[in-house]
Amino acid sequence: MDTVSAAAITSLLVSYGKHLADIASDTIDEGVKRGLRALWEKVRSRFSGDEQASGALTRLVDQPENQRRQAAVEDHLDELMSADSDFAAALAELVDQVKLAGYGTIQVRDAGAVAVGGNVSIKGTHHVAGRDVIIGTGEPAPGS
Repeated sequence: MDTVSAAAITSLLVSYGKHLADIASDTIDEGVKRGLRALWEKVRSRFSGDEQASGALTRLVDQPENQRRQAAVEDHLDELMSADSDFAAALAELVDQVKLAGYGTIQVRDAGAVAVGGNVSIKGTHHVAGRDVIIGTGEPAPGS
């Protein structure tokens, strides 16, 4: 099980938040939805004891594409994950389950602009990324 950043978890929560706000694509696989829902519920349950964290998650549902809403959730997640390694491990396990359900071919490290199940527009001539992105099997692309 890899360690997972609060930013990566937040991007998955945004995907599920879009589903809750009825602005998600209908193309999300049911297995992925179940995995995202389990991750969402784990975070929601943990945030429930903190009024600010819970409010941040609720506001994310209202505006899942709002970067400030995302940053607030990410900040709360980062603090909790740093303070509680069991919680961080449980989230990493749930993220692994989401990967197995359909997001397993996307890896993002030191992310700039990231959209899992969404859109980010960056222009270039071949492969372009906000930061280190691997899509596929993880094997080097021909000619790279």
